[in-house]
This record gives sequence, C-alpha cells and structure tokens, in this order.
Amino acid sequence: MPPAFPDQRFIERSLAGREHPAPGTAQSEAAVLACLNHEALLLVRRRRDPRDRWSGHIGLPGGRREEGDAILLDTALRETEEELGFDPLAWGRLAGPLGTELARHRRPDELAIAVFVALLDVRPALVLSAEIDSAYWVPLAELTVETARVPEVPEPVPAYRPLVHGERLVVWGITYRILEQLRSLRPA
Repeated sequence: MPPAFPDQRFIERSLAGREHPAPGTAQSEAAVLACLNHEALLLVRRRRDPRDRWSGHIGLPGGRREEGDAILLDTALRETEEELGFDPLAWGRLAGPLGTELARHRRPDELAIAVFVALLDVRPALVLSAEIDSAYWVPLAELTVETARVPEVPEPVPAYRPLVHGERLVVWGITYRILEQLRSLRPA
C-alpha cells in the first residue's frame, strides 16, 4: 500500500525554497495549481468539448501560459482565478513548486506543465467558468491507487477513484502522476 499523503506542514517545509520552473524550456508550456485545504484537494472536471484533448477529465485548475505571464506561477494563479473565480493567494499562501510534468501524448519537448501547490486557509466560494463543468473538494485520504479503464487507452491505467457526492471520479494520466509526486514528497 502506498504511503499516505503528507500533511500541509510537511508539504510546506518540503517545497519551501525550491526553485521555480523557468519559462521557455519547452515548445509549449502550461501550469497547474494543487489547492489544498485541511487535507482536502480541489479537483475540477473540464467541460466536454471536442476541441479539448482533456475534455471531461478530472484534473487540477490550470492551463497554457500566455504572453502576459511573466513566470509560470503567474499562469497557474491566473488560470485558477479564471476557471474558479478566486485568487488563491487571497485565501492562503503558496507552498511552492512541486516540479514539471511532461505531457506524454506528444513529443516530450512540446508541452511542459509546471506544478505549484497552494495551501488555502478556507475554502472560497467557487464561480465556475465555461471551461469547467464541476469542482470537488476531495479528502486526500480517499485518494487510493486503483486501476481504471478509460476510453483513451486500451489497457487499464493506474488511477484514483474517490467517491464524491455519489459520483465515482477517475483521476488518471498527468493528474495522477502529479498527485503521486505530491504523495511521495520528501524534504529536500
């Protein structure tokens, strides 16, 4: 059985002082924000759209870097506010950067996703954008590793399958790998 997710104090100590990912290291860049509040994680379901590769998937708030984003943290914060209607730093603090995940559906140099972690003191009211179908606060203790079948891949994949409001979510792929990084976090 994999270890439990570390608590927020441990996460904050582990990420403090880490160097932020530098922009310009990949052909295309994005950033996501893992928002934690008292041992619960904020996940979103992307609205179904045939033009969106991640349509209908469960993930973290975030998106592609835009020209006005000086650093990748700006991307994560902007996208979170656009998608969910709140400024994460007004409701808590940045724990730090978790790392960078490469999208595996493309060549590795095409899309790099910078991952940041925010610790929220309270859960803000959410105002979902047109890109987001729903949002969920999921207790970290409910994120246990299972396998799941997803339409995009012929074989079962490792995933989290939390039950939230009567719905069994499937958290797999990039989001699963990011959360496994968070689970395995150890002090630098």
